[in-house]
Amino acid sequence: RFSAVVALAAAATGFAATATAAPTGFGLIAYWGETASTYGGQVPTGSYVVINPNSGAQGLSASQITNWKAVIANIRAQGGKVLGYVPTGYDRNTADELTRYNAIPTELSAYKNTLGGVDGFFFDEAAHDDAALTDAQKCSGTPTKWANVRSMVSGSGAGGIKVWNAGWPGASGCFVSAAQSGEHVVMYEAAYADYLNGASWLNGDVQNLATSLNVKTWLLIHSATQAQMLATLKGTTANYVYVTSMTYNPSLPWGGPIWNYTPTYWGNDTTSGTERWCLKSLKSGGSC
Repeated sequence: RFSAVVALAAAATGFAATATAAPTGFGLIAYWGETASTYGGQVPTGSYVVINPNSGAQGLSASQITNWKAVIANIRAQGGKVLGYVPTGYDRNTADELTRYNAIPTELSAYKNTLGGVDGFFFDEAAHDDAALTDAQKCSGTPTKWANVRSMVSGSGAGGIKVWNAGWPGASGCFVSAAQSGEHVVMYEAAYADYLNGASWLNGDVQNLATSLNVKTWLLIHSATQAQMLATLKGTTANYVYVTSMTYNPSLPWGGPIWNYTPTYWGNDTTSGTERWCLKSLKSGGSC
């Protein structure tokens, strides 16, 4: 993903970076556990909050079900919208990936019937993606996959917002183009240092493509200092953003607990220099 973004950023053509509005709000990857009080006071009104009970919502005990229902209620009481995490198995090239893909209807049902419903879904591993595939194969395979997932959602009766996380926009923004009007796409998920290499492309061509399609974008950045967080919020044109101080560790599965804790600079709406304060200030026309 990183190398592709660098190459495409250098070669990007088309729209210039013209969007200047502050992000609409936060898109929080909140893998903070099943204790409802952990979420208390942490969710700005209007935020999308991704929960991940068990790499989905299957296999929960009775006590876990009770706890997660309380988490959902807590988030909603603060004005947040809850999105259930659902893995989709990339290009289904391995047995494990195919198992995750085939489990999507069951996961959707579990969020709806076991946990009482959520406000939408965060579809991870979203692109038809594999290191052995060409960019053209990834781009051509993703729309069909997403159409199939949409059919699964319709069949489950579990509606709401769909957020597709492919990790990057795809060659020439093809993953953004695979989304339908009103859907959300993660334009980039990476460390701050990697984000810098593609920032002009992401905040220019990619965001303008998304805007033209009425597709909302998310930017998810980790391994960022407080100064880098502030720079990201001030510089991005993404619709929803979340920056964390948690650092990627390549020696740990999935890079470690990047999204398992609030950032050290998360703060609140009134404390100068914090992430929440910065976005609120930007949205009101101020600075940070």
